[in-house]
Amino acid sequence: MSSLLRESAEATVIVVIEDLVQDWGLEFEGGVGASTQLVADLEFASVDIIQLCVALEQCYERKLGFQNLLMRDGSYVANLSVDHFAKFIESRLQNQEGVSQ
Repeated sequence: MSSLLRESAEATVIVVIEDLVQDWGLEFEGGVGASTQLVADLEFASVDIIQLCVALEQCYERKLGFQNLLMRDGSYVANLSVDHFAKFIESRLQNQEGVSQ
């Protein structure tokens, strides 16, 4: 199930990013994939990443605690990719399911 959950999370992250990029009128050649970096490739600012986190929490209808992904040792993590988000969401959903069972 973990593989399916990761694939689903990755697909969700990609759709949300593509929607945001389109809404903001940004140009990105080549499409968004697992290795797409939010800052280096899409030129997201910190506020854009926060908006992505909010949109993902709305998709999943729950708080996911993205601060644990975005912050390391008191500093923002700048080199996050779609895959980082997918893995984080997968782990959060697995942990939340484990708690509710």
